[in-house]
Amino acid sequence: MNNEKILFLLGKIDYLILVLGLFLIVVLGYRNQLISFGVPLVVSAYFIGKNLLVLKDLKVLIPLSLLLVIGTRIGKGYFLINILRDYAYFLSPITAFIMGYFMQKYMSLSKFMLLIVFFGTLYSLIYFLQITFIFDTLFVADAEDTRYSVGTGLPAPILALVFIVLGKKYLKEFKISSLYWFLFVLVNLLAFYYFASRVYYLTLLLYFIPLLYNWLIRKYKKIGVYMFGMVIMIIVTVIVILLSGDNFLAEKMRNSLTEMFIQSFDDYDSVIHNWRAYELFEAIKAFMNGGLLDKFLGYGFGKTIYLEFELIMPLLTISEIPIFHNGFAYLLIKTGLLGLALELFFSAFLFYKGYIYSKGRDDLKFQFYILVSSILSFNFSLLVVNGFFSGESCCLLILSGFIYSLLKDENQKEMLL
Repeated sequence: MNNEKILFLLGKIDYLILVLGLFLIVVLGYRNQLISFGVPLVVSAYFIGKNLLVLKDLKVLIPLSLLLVIGTRIGKGYFLINILRDYAYFLSPITAFIMGYFMQKYMSLSKFMLLIVFFGTLYSLIYFLQITFIFDTLFVADAEDTRYSVGTGLPAPILALVFIVLGKKYLKEFKISSLYWFLFVLVNLLAFYYFASRVYYLTLLLYFIPLLYNWLIRKYKKIGVYMFGMVIMIIVTVIVILLSGDNFLAEKMRNSLTEMFIQSFDDYDSVIHNWRAYELFEAIKAFMNGGLLDKFLGYGFGKTIYLEFELIMPLLTISEIPIFHNGFAYLLIKTGLLGLALELFFSAFLFYKGYIYSKGRDDLKFQFYILVSSILSFNFSLLVVNGFFSGESCCLLILSGFIYSLLKDENQKEMLL
């Protein structure tokens, strides 16, 4: 076997590793942190191990890498399990981004989008199967039941919807019947409804609005601006109408601010009904009680927060917690103000690099707006469910790494012309 055949075979193996990794994360990664943390770690380590020089192309990840240094503490007496968990959480966005970066080296954007559509749809079908097992029917009237019985799912079906509706031109090359595209939309839309997740509703808007703006401006020029304004008015009107309803989701949306942000807690019931806000309250209190160095560099990995109101469950009473729903509070406690600034700098720097790489290239605007939407989405997820670190935003970070790699490569090609 000559060298060309060996290289071809090795390339195919690398490609299959990436596809299998994406399959595991999208289809089997929900509530399985061994997969959502472990797969990107193994895949990224494998490809970096093949070529250490590639690290110089990943300077954008320096701010996130510094968080691992800032969070390291020696002799603090923290429990090892809490320390290791924090290392896993802070590594998660780095390895997911790197995995996406390498995926772009082995496949086109069209093929990546198709994989997301297929795997997202497959995950939706598995979600339906779980619903059927629990309720003996697929047609459950109240999404509250599916949310709490099966879970809020992963964002892959949302990405599948976005790619089919607003990225169709990149999928045309696969010659798939319009009937199948319609079925893909229907399946993922139904799963999206059953998730009943406020985070994913806003995630869909964070992708839909920028990409729709790009499409309208490119297709209709100045008239597209007015059309976009009308669409925004329609969206706002629909949201107002939906919020005025008396269903579970409308009530959850109305209570979002009181659930997530600091308020007064007079008794145990107010704590239980506004648990995320209570977590934030205790985290901010711990931050303010710390010394100057603790405020600037945090308490380090392994730090837990004491709860004045203990969380009482049937077989367990929790008096301290190691992680929080609010990822910015999580950053603040573990890595201080410097860590918070580094995460925001990473987001801003990623946006800046994407803008520079796509500047003056109308053919890259779609990719740039995907990157913008991803940055907005994983930061919103960080605020509400700590998805940036907990693995829930793994797909979004893989997508971010893929698009960043694509824009960087296109920019380098242009510079060589």
